[in-house]
Amino acid sequence: MKKVEIKSYDLEIELDGVINIIGLPASGKTYLLKKLINKVPNNDIFIDGKCIKNYDTKYLRENIMVIFDSEHFNTKYVEEELLYYFEYLKIDKVTAYNELKRFSKYFGIEELLISPIKLLSTSEKAYIKILSFLILTPQILGIDNIMTLLDINEKLKIIKFARDNNITILNVTTNKEELMLGSEILIIDNHQKLKMDSTLEMIKEEKLLNNHGMKVPFLVDLSNGLNYYDLLKNNFYNIDKLVGEIWK
Repeated sequence: MKKVEIKSYDLEIELDGVINIIGLPASGKTYLLKKLINKVPNNDIFIDGKCIKNYDTKYLRENIMVIFDSEHFNTKYVEEELLYYFEYLKIDKVTAYNELKRFSKYFGIEELLISPIKLLSTSEKAYIKILSFLILTPQILGIDNIMTLLDINEKLKIIKFARDNNITILNVTTNKEELMLGSEILIIDNHQKLKMDSTLEMIKEEKLLNNHGMKVPFLVDLSNGLNYYDLLKNNFYNIDKLVGEIWK
């Protein structure tokens, strides 16, 4: 997969990186993710120029996944949950357990594997929910506003894993700090694309972001403020560079 078109949204997405999706309540953000997995009619979706209805169902299930904000889990223990979709997709157990071993070490969750899900914190539950899909390395992973429950290190691990495994993340978010972690920002309004551009271009549109429920990330706010008072000569979008410039 290289490109997804959703014609009713007047939207064309080049599959690469992390695309943060923002918009006011009921603007159509979650509805867009539902379309990708046929929870609502999706005859207007085209993948690489071919209607999604003409793709093999197994291929779509393996390569397009969406995680919704829900308390639902399929099993009682973390290890079972991480293996659940391997069984659902009929992937052999040897492959599944080998991947689980590698994956749990990468994300540092070996000690959580035997834990009952009901005893996990809210943040841990969100992490496991995301990882239970990420472990399958789909080409597209939609996440419906639950990344915000994770700490920055967990988010960065997810983004690095996605980048290294050519996974495009469509991240619906209400968290302004997450904007800086993505490659692009998409604003949805009235079930259509209002604007989509690179993160560095979009965060310059402070009024536009504010009008659609998203303040400028703190780092950008700080950089802009320091510029206003002539304490900096340039804008900075990397915290290390910004701090280094302030205190040099």
